[in-house]
Amino acid sequence: MNAVVQDRPKIASLRRSANPRDAAKTPVLSPELVVNDTASARAEAMRELRSQLVLRWFGEYRTLAVLGARAHDGADTVAANLAIVMAQLGEPTLLIDANLRSPAQARLFGATQTAGLSDLLQNRDVYDEAIRPVAGVDHLHLLAAGPVPSNPQELVSRTPFIYLMKTLPDRFRAVIIATPPALDYADAQLIAARARGCVLVTRRHRTRIADVERVKSQLAPAHAELLGGVIRS
Repeated sequence: MNAVVQDRPKIASLRRSANPRDAAKTPVLSPELVVNDTASARAEAMRELRSQLVLRWFGEYRTLAVLGARAHDGADTVAANLAIVMAQLGEPTLLIDANLRSPAQARLFGATQTAGLSDLLQNRDVYDEAIRPVAGVDHLHLLAAGPVPSNPQELVSRTPFIYLMKTLPDRFRAVIIATPPALDYADAQLIAARARGCVLVTRRHRTRIADVERVKSQLAPAHAELLGGVIRS
């Protein structure tokens, strides 16, 4: 499975509210997201990826990790856009920012929530505050990373993360998990193992074939199924 995601098309700006106070509360979504960009080549590529995953994965499973070899591969943006197009099917969808090293999802969605995944993994009772609906995207919820912890790898290795991976699919039809770069941090391997399946994001002319092979070799002992790749331009 290979999907080419174009970066060139721009997203139309959000329509302003007639009430200035309401407009001030409207989150500013990143132009990297395909919320209103429905006619672009980038949005169509994401819908093609969604179709393949619905046929090959989400018919049986509900959790999927999205990872890149290195930070410049743009896995965070692909995870966000995949979550958006999954939610556009009308199914409850959850996006988890498990990149506890350099989280990006709160910024991409203009989210202001202070509690997040790191709080839940430290057994803090903030479930309702941490998992919040995304304004402007029906059926999509976001579990942001929360405060950056000092021990990310240990947190995703513990029982609370395993518990979340088992229970969240009861509430959501699709759970998309953004991970840190696989060759920089071992967290990605652990997260992919809990998700059971993953897609690898690469960058045209930047991601090396050797790096792709290293990621594949890391995933093999984790028994995480690598479903395919996404090539960003």
